[in-house]
Amino acid sequence: MDFYKLNFIIQKFFINSKIIKIKMINSGLINKTYIVEHLYNGTKSKFILQSLGDIFESQEIVNINHKLITDHITKKISKNYFLDKMWKVPNLVRCKSNNLFSFKYKSEFWRAMVFIEDTLCFDFLEDEMMAYQTGIGLAKFHLICSDLDSSKLTNTIKNFHNTKYYIDQYIKTLKDYDFTQLDNSENKRIRNLVYYLSNHIRYVELLLTSIRNESLDYNVIHGDPKLSNFLFDVKDKYVASIIDLDTVCLGYLLTDLADCIRSICNVVGVDSKNKETVSFNVKYFKYFLNGYFSINSHENNYSYVFILEFIYLIIFELTIRFLTDFLQSNKYFNVKYKTHNLYRAEVQSMLLSSFLTQIPLLSNELHEIGVSASSNFVSDAQKFV
Repeated sequence: MDFYKLNFIIQKFFINSKIIKIKMINSGLINKTYIVEHLYNGTKSKFILQSLGDIFESQEIVNINHKLITDHITKKISKNYFLDKMWKVPNLVRCKSNNLFSFKYKSEFWRAMVFIEDTLCFDFLEDEMMAYQTGIGLAKFHLICSDLDSSKLTNTIKNFHNTKYYIDQYIKTLKDYDFTQLDNSENKRIRNLVYYLSNHIRYVELLLTSIRNESLDYNVIHGDPKLSNFLFDVKDKYVASIIDLDTVCLGYLLTDLADCIRSICNVVGVDSKNKETVSFNVKYFKYFLNGYFSINSHENNYSYVFILEFIYLIIFELTIRFLTDFLQSNKYFNVKYKTHNLYRAEVQSMLLSSFLTQIPLLSNELHEIGVSASSNFVSDAQKFV
């Protein structure tokens, strides 16, 4: 951590700020994020300082989208929307030196956001009730953004959640890759993953075509609703906010549900120290959906028939993205060591295997909630077990 550099940037947002403490947040895979405690105008407080990753089409568009969303949520709150529980907004702080919401330092774009007090985030759930509250939190976010003027929203990442694009990138990267640069262990690990993925790719492509033919409705979605992007109230453990709004875009609600389920149902987290312990938790799946459907009804909504297909696709998608990023020298996701993304890909592949073995159980759980799973997928999934 370069304290002098960070202090220089902080002064652009908070002139004459006196830094007390800077703590780096390690859960983000794209942006570099810090919690800064400082003395400003005689008052001790905290804020979030963040360097935006270079994966975005435009850092300016990211902030325009962010303000559009937070303004919309703030307006809803002012009208007593969700008055039963406090909902807090991660508003941007305007830079004092240029009156914008970001400050460019060399090739980096930095921004500041309010720190949401009395909340906690988690990398994995503590119990079933947290899964239930996560479902409520995502449902509230979807409901509160359902009347957002999406014509003003610009996609910030090209081909985001375009599974076919990720497959094509993976195949091209694999074809051009020089395996002689790897040691025997890495070579074996990659070839095991390549073999595993090859058994799925053709079916995934058929499934994507089938889903496109269903003409499911597009809605405003978060885009990256992993567990660590939910802030829980310290005292009562309900979701008080959803952060990391840079990926908000138009998409299928099922993409958000599936990605959130993927995240919370991996009981040991994406960076588990022991990948052999990775499993898909059926109880968390059930409690999450019960929470979600307590806010957003599934009645008369045909799209929920495909929820298992979307979970399958999102876990496969992340597996192939992590592996591709490793093969491309870790250009997209932040890593702590050279084979980090390779390890992440292995974790996701094990999560996918665990998910597939439990398809009949998950189908039964959906039936109990009142959602019919696609019988074709339930049957097809058994071919991969």
